[in-house]
Amino acid sequence: MTEASQRVSQALVLAAGQGLRLNHSTPKPLFPMLGVPLLARTLLTLQRKGITEAYVVLGYRGDEIRAGIEAIEGLTLEIHWLWNDQWERPNGLSVLEARAALDGPFVLAMGDHVFDPEIVDLLHAAGPNGDGIVLAADFVPGRVNDEAEATRVLVSDDRIARIGKGLERYNAIDAGVFLASPALFDAVAAACAEGRCTLSDGVQRLADAGRARAVDIGDRYWQDVDTKADVPLAERKLLRSIRKPSDGPISRHLNRPISTALSRLLVRTGVTPGQLTFANLLLGLAAALIAAQGGYWPFLIAGILFQLASVLDGVDGEVAKLTFRASKRGEWFDTLSDNLTYLACLVGLTVGAARASLPDLYPISGILGLGFAVAGLGTLYSYLWRRGESGSLLAVDYDFWNQDDLLSRALRVGQYLTKRDVFAFILMILAIIGQLPLALPFFAGATFIVFAYSLKMKASLLRARRTLRSPQRTSRRSLAA
Repeated sequence: MTEASQRVSQALVLAAGQGLRLNHSTPKPLFPMLGVPLLARTLLTLQRKGITEAYVVLGYRGDEIRAGIEAIEGLTLEIHWLWNDQWERPNGLSVLEARAALDGPFVLAMGDHVFDPEIVDLLHAAGPNGDGIVLAADFVPGRVNDEAEATRVLVSDDRIARIGKGLERYNAIDAGVFLASPALFDAVAAACAEGRCTLSDGVQRLADAGRARAVDIGDRYWQDVDTKADVPLAERKLLRSIRKPSDGPISRHLNRPISTALSRLLVRTGVTPGQLTFANLLLGLAAALIAAQGGYWPFLIAGILFQLASVLDGVDGEVAKLTFRASKRGEWFDTLSDNLTYLACLVGLTVGAARASLPDLYPISGILGLGFAVAGLGTLYSYLWRRGESGSLLAVDYDFWNQDDLLSRALRVGQYLTKRDVFAFILMILAIIGQLPLALPFFAGATFIVFAYSLKMKASLLRARRTLRSPQRTSRRSLAA
């Protein structure tokens, strides 16, 4: 059985408790976590991973919570509201509220946890859970903020031996996400009949029968938001999760720390990712207009503004990811605006060099670099458009990263130098030392390398189109015959 065929579309989310330890006037499921209520963040995370139907158990201030969640934009999964009038009692009773509704496997999550969406993938990849349960477990207990309050797990050969808050011997922590079968309801009901009515009591009964397994979440993040001290920890984990693996040293150590700090503030304001992209576009175009004036001070101001625009370039995407508003349309808008400011900067700098009466090498280099950049970007955009999967240039498959010949190494250097963070940083340094026009011949060479690679990509695209069309032509000839 493949992983895809094992994936479930239903989820059970527990959100009935009062959450006294958070000590906040807002009900805990509506507590804003980087611009998104905790419960909504759980539901949107599940939705991203293919859950189409969620059963949410409410209790304390349930009507208020329901109204708040139903007002959230972007929630497209179907929500069934269940009610636990005994919300002050152990959470096993909340589990049992869904017993009549769920007759197949489901994802079980806590409404006050933030967690990496990939954890859901790990649970599915662990294999069919049959008539038992699979728990996402953190095998580095020391990462937990309040280990004394965490649910501890003793795992042996991926089987859960013991689970509970009072365990003295344990090697993992319950991360609060499960792939469960309806057998969990029978186990919890049996535990409640014996006077032990927590979810962990039900899992323990399954473990005693050899029907409870654990999967290691590795370095995936999760955080139980139970107290005020948990809030900044959860925020830091979410902010770290939006960093891109493709970030180079300048982005990683300079741009990204500033942009994530700004994003942390902006997600609370209601500003949209599209508004941030447009504002950054205006900033980049302003830098280009100033550069076109020529001279040390215009070049210096333009260099600083373009570096600032490079830093702010990450904010729109970060806000989109943190608030679950990322879209292919947004990716295209971001990519097009980024490259428009990139090209505008080359134009402005070329005009500025001509106005400053610099040697012909500089404006000619600017014109050549602009031409190479337009041609290269045109091919890359064509590639993205035909694939239709993403509007980000990061989605382009650059095969030279997997090769080690001289040309591939040159292509890697060329692509690195034309990345916006590197390009903007070099511009700023050259502007500070009064040598900004040197960027023109420098980037003419880099854009030529990218242009050369785009020609190779264009040839590959044409071959692919011929391959796709040839069976149709063959079929038509057969029909004509």
